[in-house]
Amino acid sequence: MMNKKPLLLLYRLAKIREDQAMARARIASSKVNQTIEMKNQVLEYAKDYEKQMMESGTESLSVAFLQDANAFREKLIHSSIQLEGEIQGLTRSSEGTLKNAMQARMRTLGLGKLVNKIKHQERVTEVKKELNEFEESYIGRMKIKTGTKDA
Repeated sequence: MMNKKPLLLLYRLAKIREDQAMARARIASSKVNQTIEMKNQVLEYAKDYEKQMMESGTESLSVAFLQDANAFREKLIHSSIQLEGEIQGLTRSSEGTLKNAMQARMRTLGLGKLVNKIKHQERVTEVKKELNEFEESYIGRMKIKTGTKDA
């Protein structure tokens, strides 16, 4: 039978590593979501500026103001394009992190099954041992002549 203590130690270590990998995956996923949110917000700002420019076309505003507003809108759009590249990089990184976390999870599951199997075998052995002791005790009592003989 396999020694249980080193296996339990490996299982605990695998569980810790799994928890750490899952935490890293959650953080990476959160960064991707935050960046996507930021990109969408930047695009909304750009749409708002465009809308304001269109509405101000009917009013008499200076050309310089319109040019500045348009330049800022274009900077926002350019920023969203840069964020898209960042999102792609973060997504790839997040996928790799999630893959590592899943591998750690599989290792933990495998070790967990092995630990459970060993614990089950120990319980079965203990039950058999107790049953044998009970049988030996019972048989021992049956063989001993107890009581008094007829006088």
